[in-house]
This record gives sequence, structure tokens and C-alpha cells, in this order.
Amino acid sequence: MRSSHGRPRENVHERSRRAVEQPPEPRSPAAEAAFAMLAERIHRVAEAGRLRVPEERAMAVLHAAGRGVTLTLIGDPKADPDLSVTAREAVLAAITTDAPAAPEPGPAAAAVTLRALLSETAALTEPERALMAEWLDRIAERARTQRQR
Repeated sequence: MRSSHGRPRENVHERSRRAVEQPPEPRSPAAEAAFAMLAERIHRVAEAGRLRVPEERAMAVLHAAGRGVTLTLIGDPKADPDLSVTAREAVLAAITTDAPAAPEPGPAAAAVTLRALLSETAALTEPERALMAEWLDRIAERARTQRQR
């Protein structure tokens, strides 16, 4: 289907998925520092084998939820003050596992954990690490999309 401008019409679900997976780049030094701190903490969770999704996806989900809760609380003085706690717990449940062993053992869990530790190996060159990272991300993403079906 084409838009009125002759371009292919983008599926609303695809546009929403891209928005979640590719949050805007931080614009201020304070925002950059906050993103770096969050990325480091998410990386430590991944290293421990407790991240259910790839690190980039975890960052995107946390960013989207945090932004949405913040805008809701700012814009609605009657908003539930516990909204942020509920949203945080929901996001953490979606992106982490309760124990180092993944709830569904298999290649996806191993891929997320290995991806987190990939920079620590000296056995691969930088191009090889980049290629391995791409493959591991694909394995984890494929498993995530198959679970959603």
C-alpha cells in the first residue's frame, strides 16, 4: 500500500518497534552520562547471565518505559504515584530472569550471555568480534520473536 506521497506506507507496528528499539540519542552531557551508567548496569546483568534480551533491546525498553512514565506523571497531576514502581517492576520482569539460568535454556540464553562477555576475549580480532556479535544478536532476537508468536 502506498501513502499519498507515493512512498510505501509503513506498518504502524513496524514504526512502533523501530521507535522502541532506537531511542533518540542523548543530547546533553547529563543525558549521555545517564545512558552510559544505565548501559554499564545492563551490561553487568548480561554478564551474570540474567538478561533475557540483548543489551540494546533492554536499553530501549527501559528508555521507552522511563520516558512514558515521566511524561505521564508530569502531565497528569492525578496520576497514581506508584506508577513508576509498577512500570519498573514490569520492565525488569520482561528483560531479566530470576536466576542465572535462563527460563528457557538454549541458544538464545547462551547468545545473550556470550554477547555480554565477547569484548573480554583475546582469541578474536576486532572484525571477528563484530561478526560474532552480529550473529549472537540474531540468535537472541530470533528466539524473542518466535516466543511472541
